[in-house]
Amino acid sequence: MSSRPLMLALFVLCGVPALAAQGGEGPYLFDLLKKPTYLAASTGMLGGESVLDWVSYYAKTFDGPVTPSKSLAVGSETYTLAWVCKAHDCGDNQLNVLFSPGGKTRLGPA
Repeated sequence: MSSRPLMLALFVLCGVPALAAQGGEGPYLFDLLKKPTYLAASTGMLGGESVLDWVSYYAKTFDGPVTPSKSLAVGSETYTLAWVCKAHDCGDNQLNVLFSPGGKTRLGPA
């Protein structure tokens, strides 16, 4: 595994089926990204990567169609699954983001 920090925010682009989530509705992605740990995780993942223009735009403005986040149990941990899509083109341009508990960054294997 790479020594590059893994924030366990999984970016899944362009029409991949949504992951099965459980639990109640949580904050929207733009609300999560207002929290320093989540913003740092997102910035760390996008930094130095080539991403689609609409993803870069959302990362800077938090402007785009979103739904409330969901809790997703994986083993003994509960992750936060958030979603956004490209305005006026959600069919083929979706972004699912899976944050580790509290938006924390991890190094090495989980």
